[in-house]
Amino acid sequence: MSADATKCLVIGATGAIGSAVADRLRTDGTRIVATGRRAPRAPVGGTDGRLDIHLNVRDPEAVARGVTEAADWLGGLDALVYCPGVAHVGGIEGLRPAQWDEVFEVNVRGFGLAVAAALPHFRAGGSGAAVAISSQAARRGQSLISAYSASKAALDGLVRALAVELAPTVRVNAVAPGIVASDMITEDFRRQARRESLAVSDIEVRTLERIPARRFQQRESIAAAVAFLVNGPAAADITGQTLVVDGGMTA
Repeated sequence: MSADATKCLVIGATGAIGSAVADRLRTDGTRIVATGRRAPRAPVGGTDGRLDIHLNVRDPEAVARGVTEAADWLGGLDALVYCPGVAHVGGIEGLRPAQWDEVFEVNVRGFGLAVAAALPHFRAGGSGAAVAISSQAARRGQSLISAYSASKAALDGLVRALAVELAPTVRVNAVAPGIVASDMITEDFRRQARRESLAVSDIEVRTLERIPARRFQQRESIAAAVAFLVNGPAAADITGQTLVVDGGMTA
């Protein structure tokens, strides 16, 4: 691996999208530290030359420690990718205050805390790139995920604000996936099917009809978009943007 390879922290690398992002960046030659609530702790200098950190993004001190530890291990920090996301499915009248707090702390505040912690390292290196995973739910009304939709819209707003605030040193962008084939989506389809007394296949067909490309998005496509924003020379002038990868769902 090149000594001048991009050094990147991937937060939330144990989920469907986060793990694909980590794999893609490693394949591209990026040196990464991966974190997640379920990430095993690997010893520094382990046989695979990597460090995985257990990190709860709802804990501000843990976020700061994780960023510092990653930068120390990598010998600096050039990029940050923030992948955590949580949703509570149900009507607005059933959402408890603690659920609202969890959704916004994980989906929005955690990214802001991570960028703030990474900023000194970006400045020390002369530049930086931060990418968050947003959602098509920020752009179209959907029932039963009101807190999630609101949090992703807030995340997009935070991305735009930080892009202006931190320019020209740091680029800040987001990638908004459409319906990504994953265990979470499968479970969501099952819930819808039970609620409407339909077969899961009926829910899948109905959802596909709303996507002009007539297919669900693949994790690898989302990871490629993230890699472009992190490492792509053509992305040098892209900041404050949310790159939508949804097969035309929000067109």
